[in-house]
Amino acid sequence: MPPSSKFTSVDFSEIPVERVTPTLARLGQGFRCSRGEFVTYWRQGRIQREINARISQCWILRCEDSLAGYITLIADKLEIDQPILIDEGVQYQMFPAIKIGLLAADRRAKGVGRRLVEWAIEYVASEIAPTIGVRFRTVDALYDADLTPPYDASGFYEKFGFRFANIEEALPPSTPYRTMYLDLKPLIDLLDGSDSD
Repeated sequence: MPPSSKFTSVDFSEIPVERVTPTLARLGQGFRCSRGEFVTYWRQGRIQREINARISQCWILRCEDSLAGYITLIADKLEIDQPILIDEGVQYQMFPAIKIGLLAADRRAKGVGRRLVEWAIEYVASEIAPTIGVRFRTVDALYDADLTPPYDASGFYEKFGFRFANIEEALPPSTPYRTMYLDLKPLIDLLDGSDSD
């Protein structure tokens, strides 16, 4: 990180995550993400169009008037090869979920991606799960074989406990995305006081 970076010494764990408003959507001048398409999505208004169409919602981290990162959340379904809740008497292989649609961080803003994912996990467990039936977080982890070495986002998500939905997805994929999921029930139980451990 260059010494002159506007994000030098910023502790993003102390900065509140904010829901995007039309005013905040104007931020982004100078936003530098290692994945250029995520800069383009923001600058060309794709994120705001999706919000206006009610197909996603977006939250950001910022430092004053500088965008440090953003995350979008969308409704999803988790489809898995084997029933995973047999011990609970549930034999389904498809479950409601909330997906991380896009996750983008300015490459100079250390810890922003981690902060946004941690916030999103807690937000779904504490605010959404108590009101509707949702137990899982999903993400389509990007795998870009065109880079050397290949860009593989799955390792980042594994640090939070995400697993591949299907065993074969752990291998280098033929498509650029691999579905991963996180079971939120332990956190949901902890938050509502019903943790039996």
